[in-house]
Amino acid sequence: MFEKIENIEGALVYHGNMHNRIYFTDADNTDLNTFVPKIKALAKQRNYEKILGRAPESARGVLQSNGFTVEAKIPGLYNGSIDGYFLADYVKKERHINDEKSRKTIDSVKTIAFAASKPQTDPHFSIPSKTTIRELDAKDFPLLEELHRKAYKYHPDQIKDVEYFLTLQKLDHSFYGLFENNELLVSAILDIHIHESNMEIVDFVTHPDYRGQNLSYFLVQDIKKQMKSTGCKTVYAMVRATSYGLNITFSKHGFTFAGTLTNNCMVRNTMESMNVWYYKNE
Repeated sequence: MFEKIENIEGALVYHGNMHNRIYFTDADNTDLNTFVPKIKALAKQRNYEKILGRAPESARGVLQSNGFTVEAKIPGLYNGSIDGYFLADYVKKERHINDEKSRKTIDSVKTIAFAASKPQTDPHFSIPSKTTIRELDAKDFPLLEELHRKAYKYHPDQIKDVEYFLTLQKLDHSFYGLFENNELLVSAILDIHIHESNMEIVDFVTHPDYRGQNLSYFLVQDIKKQMKSTGCKTVYAMVRATSYGLNITFSKHGFTFAGTLTNNCMVRNTMESMNVWYYKNE
C-alpha cells in the first residue's frame, strides 16, 4: 500500500518509507502523554526522519513541551472557532535544513503568489466548454489509478492504486475529477472532517500532457462550492512550496497562507517543503 494508515490511541496515523515521515490527525480526544511516546518510538523503530501532526489549540502546549514546533496555523480550523496547528518534530535534524537555492525559490513563489491574491474567484475565468467536473465513485477508481500511473510513470513507488482509494473512501474521503471528452485529466481527493467542519484537499494529480494549463483552477473553484453542502467552514491544502502554479491558483481563489512545512514529503524524486493555504466560508 502507498502508505500505512492505522489508529494509535484514537489518533489517525499515516506513515511509510516513501516520505520517511509520520503524519497524525484526529488527536482531539487522544491522551497525548501516552500517544507521543508511542509515535516517537515508532519513528525510531522505522528510522523516520520527521513527525508531523495536525492538532487543536488545546494540544499545542503538550506537543511543544515534547519537542514539536509550530510550522503553520489555521485560525478557527476546528468548527470555525478553535485554532488548528501543524506541528513538527524533526527526528533527524538535517531534515529541517533547506539549501540556499530552495529557500530562494520558496521565497520567490510566496512573493508572486501573494501578489496574485484576489478576494474572490474571477467570474470571467470560466471552465472550457468541452470540460466537465464530477464526483468520482468506486467504479471510477481504475481511471484514477491510470491517471496516477501516467503522472508518476517514472516514480512507480508514488502511484496510488485502487486498493488505496478504497481505503481512503472508508475514511470519509471524496474524489473529484475534471474530464474532457470522457478522459480524466485532473483529479483531487478531499479528506472531509464533518465533526471538525473542515476539509483538506489532499491530492492534486494532472495528466502530464495537460500540465501548465491551469486546469486545477477549475477544480478548486468547484471544491469551494462543495463547502456549503458538506457543512465545512474551512478548506485547506498543502501545496509544493516551489510550485508557482498551484500557489498562485490558491491565492487567486482567496486562500490565505498559513505557513510552510519544511521538507515534508517526497514528490517524484525530490523532498519538498509544502505551503499550507486555507479558505474560510464566511
